[in-house]
Amino acid sequence: MTADQVLARLDVPVMRLGAECTEWQCIRDDHAAMAAAGEWADLFEALRYTDQERVMASGGHRVAPLISEGMRAGLAAAISRKDWTAALAEIETLEGLYDRNPDDYCAAQVVAQGHIDFANARRKAAPQGQLSREVWSEGAVHFERAETLVTLFDPIEEMSPLLAGTRYGLIPGIEDGAAVSREWYEDWVDLDPEDAAVHAAHAVDMLPGWHGSLSGFERAARRSVRMTEAVTGKASYAVFHIAAAEALGDLSPTLDLEYFLEALHDYQAATGCQHRANVAACILSGMAMNFRKDGAEAAYQLTKTRAALSDVLWNRLREIQMDCWTRHTESLAFAMAEVFGPALKRGARIVRRGEGLGTLVRRT
Repeated sequence: MTADQVLARLDVPVMRLGAECTEWQCIRDDHAAMAAAGEWADLFEALRYTDQERVMASGGHRVAPLISEGMRAGLAAAISRKDWTAALAEIETLEGLYDRNPDDYCAAQVVAQGHIDFANARRKAAPQGQLSREVWSEGAVHFERAETLVTLFDPIEEMSPLLAGTRYGLIPGIEDGAAVSREWYEDWVDLDPEDAAVHAAHAVDMLPGWHGSLSGFERAARRSVRMTEAVTGKASYAVFHIAAAEALGDLSPTLDLEYFLEALHDYQAATGCQHRANVAACILSGMAMNFRKDGAEAAYQLTKTRAALSDVLWNRLREIQMDCWTRHTESLAFAMAEVFGPALKRGARIVRRGEGLGTLVRRT
């Protein structure tokens, strides 16, 4: 069957953007509107509460970083346009906000993150291999200002995972970043071991080309499990490898297949959401495609991966969120054919069944 033929048999919700991502954007937009209206006192109160209480949105995303992003919406819009003059003006506005609230770590976080965002964007915007000394020096100034703001407050004393995350964001731009990455990661984990963003950030820094190596990355991934297993099982190992795949374009060759499949199960169970179920299904589909191409020598790996993919589709996935499928229709059609192929050949359609998907031959 062709991909179009397989997808034509789907009688389940198929969405361009999942409900979780929509919710995250609504939180950003609501707080961006408050910032535009000058409701800063209410914004700081909301930011502090959601940060210190570890309030979670759907899909496991923390609310506090979303509020902070909303407060920096003007800066983000200028950066997206590469309007650096307007971006600097937005930073000056945020600096004025901090000047009026110098004892509030939330104000310091918003301004510091703004400087980090600007510096990273300027460096990424430079043509590959042509990062000028001027752009690099400009970025260093912004990282230095962010470091000054962040170090005025202690994330542990403030009980602030948000502040710990912003401090961790300094690592690419400060001289001793590699030396403090592990310590700052541990502080962030202690404050919020359930937040996948913590492990994803550290995972990328542990890769070759950043501050690590493949062997060091694998050790860090397993160490993250030892730090968080009582809370989220092996989920952090899956987060490490998902983040690495996004950065490298493929899964790390150090991946332990059986350990990863267990971790991917825990990653989904931690939230039980459709966003993570779609992410897991996409990853497993891509792995199964590659193992099938490898032929007989990958038969065992294919069998294990197909079993995990079947579990996700039969027992967890209830809707299709296309933003999670990085290969879009190719991997989605492969996943459906791989699991439901025999029934599809008999004319079945794919429908919602229980907590997952199933097949149904409709009588005419």
